[in-house]
Amino acid sequence: MRSALLLAAAALAPTNFASAHDVWLTFSGEAASRRVVVNYGHPDDRPPTMPDKILDLVAIAPAGASSLLSDLTPAQDHGAPVVVSRPFADSGNLLLAARYDNGFWIKTADGLYRNATRRLVPNAADSMWSGKFAKALTGPDAPWENVLAHDLEIVPLSDPDKTKPGQTLRLKVLFHGKPLPGANVERGDGVTAVAEKDIPRFAADADGIASVPIMKAGPHLLVIDHRVTPSATPDHADADIFNATFWFNTSATRP
Repeated sequence: MRSALLLAAAALAPTNFASAHDVWLTFSGEAASRRVVVNYGHPDDRPPTMPDKILDLVAIAPAGASSLLSDLTPAQDHGAPVVVSRPFADSGNLLLAARYDNGFWIKTADGLYRNATRRLVPNAADSMWSGKFAKALTGPDAPWENVLAHDLEIVPLSDPDKTKPGQTLRLKVLFHGKPLPGANVERGDGVTAVAEKDIPRFAADADGIASVPIMKAGPHLLVIDHRVTPSATPDHADADIFNATFWFNTSATRP
């Protein structure tokens, strides 16, 4: 399964294949000494997050952005291997964002996946490049509407942290800055593992807009995958797989 969070594109390989894993952001610590937590995998499958694959990690306030890329540290969060940022002061209204290059993957004739290109495995049964993009909010009134020019990006159309149980969050899915019609957005919490068939999915319309019902208070993780064939690097891979996540927390007050 993917997890009560995330999205699984039908064209993707099984979830024990590393390129199908997700990257999502959460945070830990008090506001005066906050740390971003970079998560990798699924709730029931948590390989280590690799610091050197994180291309950028930023905290964006209404007044501007600051980089948290230096001094990334491997750590444990609720028993899972993660990467955490250095401490920073959180105003409670930050948009966190990261890009993660998961690299090239091939599928051998035996059905095994390896972090390699066709250069060393020219007879690979399948091959792909995997790029991941993550956004999260530390509280209401963050610049949630910012478009960050990620290859694949979830952009809410209202403040997710202010969406109450019983309401619907509308969002736009962008691929290379343009709406992605038909994209399937998965809803979960980043913690609970569920069967693949039970993951809630919500399709984007012709304008790339999806409507996601918020059923309960607490953490939410929205996930989208998109596979493109042929790859932009056809000498090394057959396809490019893009993954985007958006994490936020809702309050318990009903409308």
